[in-house]
Amino acid sequence: MQWGTAVLALSVLLAGPTIVYAEAVPVPVAPGNAASEQFPAASTCSCHSTFVEQWKLSMHSKALDDPIFKAKVAEGDAATGGKIGPFCRKCHGPAAEMTGQSGAASMTDGSADSIVCSFCHQVTGTTTPVGNVSHLVLPTNTFRAQLEDPQAPHAARYSAFHATSEICGGCHNVNHPVNGMHLESTYTEWQASPQAKKGIQCQDCHMSETPGKVGPSPGKAAGSGPQREALYQMNFNGVQVELGNPKAATAMLKSAATVKMELPEIVSAEPVAGTVTITNKGAGHYLPTGLTEVRQMWLTVVSTDKDGKETEIAKRVFGTVLRDAKGNYPVELWNATDIHSDDRIAPMESAVVTFTASLPAGTDSGQVVARLLYKATGDELAEQSGTKNPTTTMAEATQVIYTSAAAKAAAKTETATPPADAEGAMPTWALIAVAAVVVAGAGAAYVLMRRRSKQV
Repeated sequence: MQWGTAVLALSVLLAGPTIVYAEAVPVPVAPGNAASEQFPAASTCSCHSTFVEQWKLSMHSKALDDPIFKAKVAEGDAATGGKIGPFCRKCHGPAAEMTGQSGAASMTDGSADSIVCSFCHQVTGTTTPVGNVSHLVLPTNTFRAQLEDPQAPHAARYSAFHATSEICGGCHNVNHPVNGMHLESTYTEWQASPQAKKGIQCQDCHMSETPGKVGPSPGKAAGSGPQREALYQMNFNGVQVELGNPKAATAMLKSAATVKMELPEIVSAEPVAGTVTITNKGAGHYLPTGLTEVRQMWLTVVSTDKDGKETEIAKRVFGTVLRDAKGNYPVELWNATDIHSDDRIAPMESAVVTFTASLPAGTDSGQVVARLLYKATGDELAEQSGTKNPTTTMAEATQVIYTSAAAKAAAKTETATPPADAEGAMPTWALIAVAAVVVAGAGAAYVLMRRRSKQV
């Protein structure tokens, strides 16, 4: 017997039976693959209170309770015999899916927190193709992030995966569970975008310090943690104005596109042609994106008369229209087998809308306004879900038109000359200015007199 072999045999005999521990293996998002205690609630993340407050305003924290989502799922369940709900709730509540609590009236721990911190920070990767909640999870309460030197009172590990768009794509690509057609393709749209080619990830826009800013910012991951050069925020800025963070959602929408109008200033008796160019300058995906047969984005061009009355002269709706196997359209997503039409605007590309404009009879000038508008959903679904459905102006352009060059010159002269109340009289604005000076002077004199009286 060789010496090394003898030593190994002796050590085994002295140590007793050898216990082999299996290395933990990441598991997919499926019922029974985790226990509720393996997904702590967001309220337990007290060291990261700033991030938790940001998350609370996001739609990630409200994904299961979103009334529009619930109304749409109820409609789909009624049409499919209850098959839509489990499919949709897997993405809107992945922790609940893994603990077997999905669809339950009440949930425990982080399962009740929709897309909870402890889910995303225990994701280790994704299977391919990316989509339909393709995440792989290691639910051992070791929390992962893109910090190379995590310093925490709990188990923590560096994860390069958390700085990639793939972690977002696992949910933000949705394919029909029966026929595989794209229902949502935000991640795929990003993959083909100029932003992706530049290395700009989803997090750089949707987890930046402020909407419109690209990339992480300096800060602290925890109140007592070290200062970091590059941190992503947990705001997950989106475009749900009513149910999410209204200020951030509005800013996000306004940073996405520009509108440019080209129209002659001088309009004769005949209508003149004009164009509006809408450019997707800020989004690394199509406008709109997500569930695009639900989202509402449209351009409206209106002419305004001297009394402020608006008349719509052009309109174009941007979105996706689905069709079924028989060629019928539009159809609901659960009946869809293909896309009938898709006229959305790709990243850094433009759409052009043409129109004709003319001045109302008897007027010398008017105004044409082009507005790109957005609603998170259709009015019917909003009413069905009991939510408000505000319209947000993403971008707009205005052009004043005149009947002639003389009318234009007269209008500019009139604007430049302040009107007088009567012939030869001082204009009202000048009187107000003089009065303000007199009052201010009187006040100063009064204060000075009071000081002198006290000195005496």
